[in-house]
Formats: sequence, structure tokens, C-alpha cells
Amino acid sequence: MSGDDKDGTTPLIRDNRKPVVFAAAGIFIFMILSRAKICAQQSDNPNLDSQFWPDTQANIRIAQNLNLVLFGTIRLGRNNSALVNEQAGIGLNRIWGRYLSSSVQYRYINSEPTPERQAREHRIHMDITPRIYLVHKFVLTDRNRVEWRDVNHRTSWRYRNRLQLERGMTFRQIKLTPYLAIEPYYDTRFKAWNRTQLFSGARVPITKHVTFDGFYMRQWDARVNPGFLHVIGAFWRLEF
Repeated sequence: MSGDDKDGTTPLIRDNRKPVVFAAAGIFIFMILSRAKICAQQSDNPNLDSQFWPDTQANIRIAQNLNLVLFGTIRLGRNNSALVNEQAGIGLNRIWGRYLSSSVQYRYINSEPTPERQAREHRIHMDITPRIYLVHKFVLTDRNRVEWRDVNHRTSWRYRNRLQLERGMTFRQIKLTPYLAIEPYYDTRFKAWNRTQLFSGARVPITKHVTFDGFYMRQWDARVNPGFLHVIGAFWRLEF
């Protein structure tokens, strides 16, 4: 059958992407408003910072279950008044089946958390992530990341363990996956578990090749300044 009706008129074609786009826009607007409120509350405290992380990751399939990963970001900080972090990375991601994935990646990071401090970092990290399927369609992932870091020519190691609980759902024709996550850090520079991050967010597929991940993150770290962060994130995943 052709694209026209039998009477010669063009039928009304429903665009299923519109609700998804509206959902992503709603999440983004909510994050911007929340970010503005947080800035107003903490502008006089040097140990606190409000940041915005617009990260982008491209996954390029090069073989079955093997992807080339490209990563880039430019992050705002100092209560969203200056660029404080730029990153570029490349790596490989391997899916071993339904229950396990792994990756290795190199990143170059330039950071300036305060006007008086600047750091250039070369980082190599390796991930192993098991996935457990729970009752009622909940999924638990446990990402174990080991990082080798060269920061201003001083090397160290760091271990990060991100535990995430998520559940896919459909709300008014919009497919989304809300999640909660916690990630503690162990840093060999301090020989201590010095940092904890809590995440709350949702992934929304925009198209077959584009996924938007909007989240709020709260960080506690007494060893760095500023170490207590409120972060609004807009993470874009591109699949090729």
C-alpha cells in the first residue's frame, strides 16, 4: 500500500518520538532550575560547589559485542561560573553476555577546580561490571573500576565501586529507566575511602542511536577542596 489513503488524502502519521523529546526536555529544565537554586544556597561556602556535567560518549561497533568508545566533556564549576574540567578519552568495551561486561579506557583530563590550582592528568581505567536480574524487573549492576593516575607527574591508584539499582518502565508511551546509585572511592594517596557519590537519575532513549541520561549527583570528600559537590548531569550516549 502507498503512503496515501484510498481517497487520495495523506493519513495522519503519529510521531512517537515527540513524547520522548518532551520527557528529555522536562528532565533537562528541572535540572537547570535545581542547579540555580543550589547555587543561590551555597555561593558563600568555599568547600561546596555546584557543577554541570554535559558528557558525551560515542560507542562504535567494531565487532560482535566489541565497541570502540570515544568520550568527551567540558564541565562547569565554581557555582557554574567557569570551566573547571575538560576530558577526552578513547577505549574499548566488551560485552561477555547478559550478565557481564568489561572495558578499558584512556583519558586526558585538565582540571582547574579553583583559580589557584590546576592539574593535568593521564588516566587509564579498567572496569568489570556484573549484572544481576532481580524480581519485579529490577536490575542491579556492580561496576568495579581500577584507575591508574598520573596527576602533575605524580602517580597513584584508585578503586571505585558503583552499585546501581534500576528498573525500566513505560510512562505515557515514554520508555525510561530510573535508577539510584552509590559509588565509594578508595585512593592510595590518602590510604582511605575518601569519597562517596550518590546518584539519582533516568535514562530516556531519544532515537535508536541516541540515549539521554539526566541525573543529580551529591558528592562528599573532605580531602579535596571543593569536595562537597552538587552536580547536575546531562549524559548523551551515541550508538553507531
